[in-house]
Amino acid sequence: MTFAAAPTRAVSNDINSTEDMLALGLQHAMVGDFGVDGDGPVGHPVPAQYLHAFHQVRDVSAHYFTLEQLIALRPDFLFAGWNYGLQAGTRLTPAGLAQFGIKTLALSESCAHVQSGRRPLLSLVDTYKDITNLGKIFNVQARATKLVDTMRAEVSYVQRHVSGRRLVRVFDYDSGTAAPFSGEGLATVNAIIHLAGGRNIFGRQLTSWEDVSWEQVVKAQPQCIIINNYGTPTATQKLHFLETNPATERLPAIKHHCVITLAYDEVTPGPRNAEAVLALAKTLHPTAFRR
Repeated sequence: MTFAAAPTRAVSNDINSTEDMLALGLQHAMVGDFGVDGDGPVGHPVPAQYLHAFHQVRDVSAHYFTLEQLIALRPDFLFAGWNYGLQAGTRLTPAGLAQFGIKTLALSESCAHVQSGRRPLLSLVDTYKDITNLGKIFNVQARATKLVDTMRAEVSYVQRHVSGRRLVRVFDYDSGTAAPFSGEGLATVNAIIHLAGGRNIFGRQLTSWEDVSWEQVVKAQPQCIIINNYGTPTATQKLHFLETNPATERLPAIKHHCVITLAYDEVTPGPRNAEAVLALAKTLHPTAFRR
């Protein structure tokens, strides 16, 4: 894509993509957002640092956009992702939306849903690339560089403290009772676990977000569990399920109370990824951060 000028009628989809734009001060160029309330923790979907800017943008729907809703906003730019609003086989694709004069930037992480062949495991470089691309498109490169540099510095701080320590086996529990839904090797949460000094028990699977099985979880014996916090069931309800489910109640992570709750916008690509790395590292390796 090429841009003769910065977009002035931008739309974002989902809370993490919206925060990318708000973190760069782009609320003045936005005519709407979708899916923010629906993918945040119950009662507090938007973090305090983005709340003021968020209230300056029309929050169209707690759900992802439909073609009709999107076109009604007359946007010139969309920031979304595959399975984050964009859907293969429909008109909700970059090519389909181009027919309505909408240019689309797709989340780098989400491209795993439509790309064939092997890909390297995801890293936070993909998040940095999204932020850098937004900086170029909206001519706010200095803000984008500052944000990326701040994130890199926080991750480097963690790396210095956890380097050389034994990796902790981690299970990311998103949702599901009959079968757990989890972030795997091509999901941002896998990169977060790796940088925090952990090993994702499903990290070698070259998929993004998929159903796995409780049998696989039990076999891996995770030492710590991330609970993704958004919508319902709540994180508290998910924890109660893990503590009372016969398949999981005796897992090392449950027995030793090594469970951390991370918000949806921390485990999906966005500006909160670096703080998620720090929070998880302090849970996995608490003695590494004691003075």
